[in-house]
Amino acid sequence: MEKDDNKTLLPPLLPPIENLDGYCVIKEKMTQALRYFKEWTELNVLAQVWAPVRNGNRYVLTTSGQPFVLDPHSNGLNQYRTVSLMYMFSVDGENDGTLGLPGRVFQQKLPEWSPNVLYYSNKEYPRRDHAQHYNVRGTLALPVFEPSLQSCIGVIELIMTSLKINYAPEVEKICKALEVEFLSTLLSILIAMIFLCFVINM
Repeated sequence: MEKDDNKTLLPPLLPPIENLDGYCVIKEKMTQALRYFKEWTELNVLAQVWAPVRNGNRYVLTTSGQPFVLDPHSNGLNQYRTVSLMYMFSVDGENDGTLGLPGRVFQQKLPEWSPNVLYYSNKEYPRRDHAQHYNVRGTLALPVFEPSLQSCIGVIELIMTSLKINYAPEVEKICKALEVEFLSTLLSILIAMIFLCFVINM
């Protein structure tokens, strides 16, 4: 796993993950799931987790301190990972302009994807200018569920430097990796099946 910043973040207070031990267990599961995904895919891709943390008196999604994997030979994706560390997105929906892609997926508990992030406006995708600079194009974001919680605990975001329309293989691999770590619930499988059928029939 690639090295990340050493910033200390408060664990999300989403019952029953109310303690550091529970938070660390889930984080380790996500880390292992990304490792499986990296082994199973041949894509030049950045895969990173966005998780809710406390920021003052509210919660935001951040990828800082969260698991990620990327192609070590892709300087653009490595730079984009660094850019992503600077962003936090709302999880409460008080201001739609701060949701961003991870925030929308977390709040709606539904996947979102685009063959090219440049199709988004800056409001829809606040990292758009950075994406253009680092040649980021295709993206896919999936909500992650934990069986004992029956609620969304984070978002896995895939980022590519190539245009991509059919994400069905990536959805299948992510769901399989999450299943291995007992993070895939009936809800996430159902969402993935609907998503797969939609993409395949496009």
